[in-house]
Amino acid sequence: MSRFLMTPFSLTPFFATLCLLLVMMSSAKAEQFEQVGDYQIHYNTFTTSFLQPQVAKAYNIVRSRYQAMINISVLKKQTDGRYKAVEALVTGDVGNLAGQSVSLAFRSIREPNAIYQITTFRFTEDEPTRFRLKVRFDPNQPAYDLSFIRRFYGD
Repeated sequence: MSRFLMTPFSLTPFFATLCLLLVMMSSAKAEQFEQVGDYQIHYNTFTTSFLQPQVAKAYNIVRSRYQAMINISVLKKQTDGRYKAVEALVTGDVGNLAGQSVSLAFRSIREPNAIYQITTFRFTEDEPTRFRLKVRFDPNQPAYDLSFIRRFYGD
């Protein structure tokens, strides 16, 4: 776990890259999140070749045109109406439509005002990729099932 703890300076490039990717992708399609009561589960996928080399190195992420990344963050609505990042446990798998799948191993990235659950996986270009995730943000409630399909293209 300690190998993923970064200094505040090294977190800034990662956050800036994610924000840039979210802005670029939100212009192509609506923001990707699901509302579950007072919680919002935000999710994003992209090929790791979009990451800047120094960011990939800082987080031990392999940059590749055939490797993608998923980023999950959970926000909870506060009494004042604003949303605040909260811890979440994310598990699940990624696979093709024929039923072949691999388990995903998420890890946490913590910043002063954000918490991300990230993992990487290999993909086959232009093949529908199915995600079946369980997101647990409240220890007193069952995990939320989050499923979606994406296609990835090497750049």
